[in-house]
Amino acid sequence: MNTWGSETRNLFEATLAWLNQWACARTYGLGSKLPWDPQFLVESLSDSTIYMAYYTVAHLLQGEEEKYKLHSLSHKMTFLAADVTGHTVGPLGVTAEQMTDEVWEYIFCNGPWPNPEPFPKDKADAMKHEFNYFYPFDMRSSGKDLVQNNLTFLIYNHVAIFPEDKRPLGIRTNGHLMINGQKMSKSKGNSLTLRDGIEKFGADAMRLTLADAGDGVEDANFDEKTANANILRLHTLLGWCEVGAS
Repeated sequence: MNTWGSETRNLFEATLAWLNQWACARTYGLGSKLPWDPQFLVESLSDSTIYMAYYTVAHLLQGEEEKYKLHSLSHKMTFLAADVTGHTVGPLGVTAEQMTDEVWEYIFCNGPWPNPEPFPKDKADAMKHEFNYFYPFDMRSSGKDLVQNNLTFLIYNHVAIFPEDKRPLGIRTNGHLMINGQKMSKSKGNSLTLRDGIEKFGADAMRLTLADAGDGVEDANFDEKTANANILRLHTLLGWCEVGAS
């Protein structure tokens, strides 16, 4: 598996040795009972590490429902949004109740097609085609702090559930983004969204400052003084280009 750097690989190796059997060693709290030993629970976090497989077929299963957004006190805007509850049937015309464990086994793990069939097999083959096209995924990108839990559980579950040719090809991690040398947090009130940053410094100065902030798994630092300096540099560069062109 590609990790784009020895730091991330070392983090994974240390975590795999540390976690050992922890992923399914709980006896209380949230989680799924092991079928062969119900006193143990599979860590509840496991449920959130294979949803990217569902992404490959979601557009075929989920229908759209009308949503309303208040545009003003006198006007309500209507738009369509995906219904993730399963109540609205998607383009394939397959209901949530028809998607049995056997059907998922057929799509994801090459299991036998159930008999009697819950719906025509060609619809399941359409989903299987989508899954095989997009899987295995090339890269999962997330923060370095998730190596010790979510990302390692992602590896555990893909190895446990899917065939070998569907295991992740790469996981890339990044550090956190600080601002002016401090961790961004709501309590400090020093958070800066991309939209706010673009409005404050402009898109080009934002790009330059983010590129200068840092690389790899080390925490990057967005310095507002650097962003302001980049605005001046851009104006100087544009002026120099205009003089040269004339």
